[in-house]
Amino acid sequence: MKKNIAVITGGEASEVSISLKSAGVVCQHLNKEKYNVFKVVMEGNDWYVERDNPTRLKVDKNDFSFTVQNHKVSFDGVFVAIHGTPAEDGKLQGYFDLLKIPYNCCGVLAAALTFDKQRTKEYLAPMGIKTARAVLLKKGESLLPAQDIPLPVFVKPNKNGSSYGAAKITSAEDLLPAIENGFNYDDEMLVEEYLEGTEVTCGVITMEGKVTPMPMTEIRSKSAFFDYKAKYEGEAQEITPAEIDSVLTEKIQQTSAFIYQKLGFKGMCRIDYIIKGNDYYLLEVNSIPGLSAESLVPQQAAAMGISLEKLFEISLEEAMKKSAAVSL
Repeated sequence: MKKNIAVITGGEASEVSISLKSAGVVCQHLNKEKYNVFKVVMEGNDWYVERDNPTRLKVDKNDFSFTVQNHKVSFDGVFVAIHGTPAEDGKLQGYFDLLKIPYNCCGVLAAALTFDKQRTKEYLAPMGIKTARAVLLKKGESLLPAQDIPLPVFVKPNKNGSSYGAAKITSAEDLLPAIENGFNYDDEMLVEEYLEGTEVTCGVITMEGKVTPMPMTEIRSKSAFFDYKAKYEGEAQEITPAEIDSVLTEKIQQTSAFIYQKLGFKGMCRIDYIIKGNDYYLLEVNSIPGLSAESLVPQQAAAMGISLEKLFEISLEEAMKKSAAVSL
């Protein structure tokens, strides 16, 4: 019998348009011979099943179900396609945990921690994970600590994605405006030292119960850094597998698998680094990476011979399998 799968998308973050795009790709590529696929859109407190016709079917949030032609439809699993809140910060996962509905991404704690860039670095630092020096600024507090890090610096919201509100700053007169602009996206801002080097990213996924680092991607941005245009408008060259020394590549892959396990991840994630000389520094951990064919993790899966259909199925089935084992 086919399983009913909700591909949940929308949300309240600045990345909502990216979330909707990711969900469209997932709905297109999930195996229709194995799954009945339903796109569930969140618009504030209004949750509905999106159909081909204009009729929206309201989702009952008491048990995450909907009714069509007097027939109640429940879900066997959820594929989360939301970037930013309320999924990348773990709020939505807590809801599904209460309802005992399995989902394909990490749980509450891992999501909440990695959504907070600075706390993630502080958590991993005692384990030997190197990161750039940074100062955390809170809205309404003094901005003087930002002067402790010499220019150039990166300014970015501590809890946001897709580089919204992020900027590379090379002059002191631009620092305050950049911080104030960033506060439009979050109440905490990071002022982080600029590390000149090679940016790479490594996906990690659980396959057949084994944590598996994927081939790395090297990012050569035409912009000052890997910003929104570079990520979504083709303003970057993405090379998969990365043209990096094989020994260093293996070290970064091992570190990525280590971080994945220490944070208690499941499903797939993506971990970003800067390579400077023979060292590499963690930038951030993305608990719900982009899911279009052009996105980084799907690129890495393709390099492994894994199609989008198979990638999404692996992510979903591993979650279902783990949930079944816990309920025994």
